[in-house]
Amino acid sequence: MASEFGHKNFLQSPEFAKWRELCGDEVVKVAGNYMVIKNAKRGRYAEIAGAVIASSPKTGPEDTKGDSSEESVLAGFTSEIKQTAKHAGCAYVRVRPQLLASPEAAALFSKNGFKPAPRHLYAENTVILDLKKSEEQLLAEMRKQTRYEIKHLDRYPDLQIAQIKSSSPAAFAIWEDFADLQAELAARQGFTPPSRTDLQNLREAFGDKALLYIAKNKGQILAYALVITSNGEADYFEAASAEAAREIPVAYALQWQIIRDLKSAGVHCYNLFGIAPEGVKNHRYAKLTTFKRGFGGEVVNYLPAQDLPIQKTKYFWLHLYELLEKWRKKW
Repeated sequence: MASEFGHKNFLQSPEFAKWRELCGDEVVKVAGNYMVIKNAKRGRYAEIAGAVIASSPKTGPEDTKGDSSEESVLAGFTSEIKQTAKHAGCAYVRVRPQLLASPEAAALFSKNGFKPAPRHLYAENTVILDLKKSEEQLLAEMRKQTRYEIKHLDRYPDLQIAQIKSSSPAAFAIWEDFADLQAELAARQGFTPPSRTDLQNLREAFGDKALLYIAKNKGQILAYALVITSNGEADYFEAASAEAAREIPVAYALQWQIIRDLKSAGVHCYNLFGIAPEGVKNHRYAKLTTFKRGFGGEVVNYLPAQDLPIQKTKYFWLHLYELLEKWRKKW
């Protein structure tokens, strides 16, 4: 049973496909989804992020015995992507479906030859806000501390939030500054950010569906937030902040302005895009999880990424390598 939020989002949009092509990947349409083929040092492989599979496997209590027609749909999907990946010379295909996690869904993918992937693929665990609710309802459902910070933003009269559209004449230079600040943040916190070129390619591919927010206090840039909109959903995709941002609640101000703008634009839901799995404390998203869950909303756990091995011996060694990287980098 797909989540009510299980429609195609930007991960299965023409803009996403264009972005990946601009970044040097190959993109093909297979089984109704965009498959991104990547050439990495460790080997050639494919990804299907946010895959929407017609008549997705049911996971409700009424479906304890499975459904042969749904098994047939997934078998057909598997056959199509396997053939395409084999022709493209890929060692494996990594699929993260828009399907709620459940033992039944996992078993059905396993029956079709998939294996749990050693690393995540785009926000398997996330928080989604229903923007059809009123501002009062949204505030009421927030954590007390989050609500307090938002209601007392008037303590910072010099804090300004602006939305920069990708078509703006100043956009290129502002996105360059965004890349610089994110690189500084990455150096402090020890993660690998998107390259400057990748970010500018994203701006070109998504156009005004990519909204960059900038927060300043007394003219000093404190933070950026990048939001992508597609099919009635908005996704909080990237961010950057300066050391000085610790001194005032700029992150809360940014998110509240984003939420209000999205509601005004008629966007139905806001995906905060990535939290740590429940109960996993030693995770790279652990600190972000506390912040994001403070905004209320629904915790959504999609079926974790599944790998379909194509070249089985090569996949074995690549799988082992990624397991070691997962342990080392706390994926």
